[in-house]
Order: sequence, then structure tokens, then C-alpha cells
Amino acid sequence: MGGKGIRRVSRGYHYFFVKPGCNRDVHKAAARLMAIESVREVSITEGEYGFIVKANEVHEDEPEILARISKAAKGKSTAAVCHCQYVKASA
Repeated sequence: MGGKGIRRVSRGYHYFFVKPGCNRDVHKAAARLMAIESVREVSITEGEYGFIVKANEVHEDEPEILARISKAAKGKSTAAVCHCQYVKASA
């Protein structure tokens, strides 16, 4: 990208969009998600998905991490593999 102050970085993160089951306490579910070793961030969201989970890149273990995320949220999750990231350079 030619935009000033924007740079391309290669990071090994994947994103998971999670539709939780019937959770009474979303904060407890978020804590269970954070307890997964490769998970770095959990966002509680509104709309179609209840959580967006940012995890370290997982190659061959992707089915396992999907299962662990789904189990922790007592719902279903979908992976969005991140190949490249653009970020604004800090001033």
C-alpha cells in the first residue's frame, strides 16, 4: 500500500468468529477462551457472533483449536486465516 503511515506486517495470527451457546455469563466464557494456550485476545461482540478470538497461528492443529474454542464457548466457531496484516504506523 502506498498510503503514508501504513505498513504491511506479517504476523502469525488467526481469527475465530464464535457463536456461543446459552451462556449466562459471557465474562466467564471469555475467561475460558483466554485459558486456551494459543489465544491472545477475546472480544465480546454484539450481533451474529458473540466473540471474536485472536489466536497465534495454528497450522495442523486448526481442527483441535476450533473444537477447543467451540467447547469453551459452548457453541460453534469459524476460522478466518490471516495471511497478511496492514497497520498504521504509530506517530
